Amino acid sequence: TIGPRYQDINEDEMELFELARKILIFPLLLVCVFGIAEGCSNKPREQALVSCGVVILEFGVEITYYNLLSRGGLGFQNQRAHDYRPIYAARWIGWSVAIPMLNFMNLYPLVDNQPFMQVLARLCPQSAASAAYCWTCFLGSVVLDPWMGWTLNALGCFSYILVVVDEVCFVSDHLLATTMPALKGYSIIVKEHMFVFYTGVWLMGLGGFASSYACQRFYTVTDVSLK
Repeated sequence: TIGPRYQDINEDEMELFELARKILIFPLLLVCVFGIAEGCSNKPREQALVSCGVVILEFGVEITYYNLLSRGGLGFQNQRAHDYRPIYAARWIGWSVAIPMLNFMNLYPLVDNQPFMQVLARLCPQSAASAAYCWTCFLGSVVLDPWMGWTLNALGCFSYILVVVDEVCFVSDHLLATTMPALKGYSIIVKEHMFVFYTGVWLMGLGGFASSYACQRFYTVTDVSLK
């Protein structure tokens, strides 16, 4: 059984989400301009166009869920948290779409000579696992039964570990054969460290060591900047 909806409105968090929604429009416009310029060039690059399209979708998803967050975000009471705080379904639904796209954005540039559909098929299981751990951790935070909740959270963390293992295997197969391996490898390292910090902040919030606003601010700043 899922717990009750969060009845309060945290005005500071709503203002934060509204600001993020507006800020994200600017990088979206820049990527659109780049995509148009690349498509109109004499020799448009398939990899650049595909990556650009995925980035546009990523920003579109982020703007959509921050738009929903600024209007309440489908908040539920977090049953696993130490205190009374919300967990926003809109954010976790958005993450379940945005995180697989982010993984693809980081890994697709490693493969210089393979068709888009072949790379997509290779990364589909990883993308499914990424979406699954988002849903699993969200459900684990809103179900009333604590044993079921913590079991789901543990399964979500295990699924994340599987995603990391698969990423390591993919990177080890392609990194040394790609162009600009240092730059592409650095991008992947930054992304993985970001997700480790996400997990740490999430656990700190559950334990009451970080306020709801502090957690949401961290998620929002990293969504706007590092992603």
